Amino acid sequence: MSDAAQVVANYLACHPRVEAVRYPGLKTDPDFARAASELVGGFGPYVAFRLIGAPAGEWCRWEADERDVREQVMELEVAIP
Repeated sequence: MSDAAQVVANYLACHPRVEAVRYPGLKTDPDFARAASELVGGFGPYVAFRLIGAPAGEWCRWEADERDVREQVMELEVAIP
């Protein structure tokens, strides 16, 4: 599921309606260096993201699962207004 979360995080980082993405597997994440040296077996299934125009401090959370990652990305595409 970490592989799927990595793909989803990269997709969200490039999405025009997404302001910020937090996922320790992204090199732009402030926790990347620490996570890369401490986590074993991947960076986990959770991706946090904030949409443009969302109230300050309001984050969405996505949990990657065992489904095909393309299906998960398409589900997000439909869900993001």
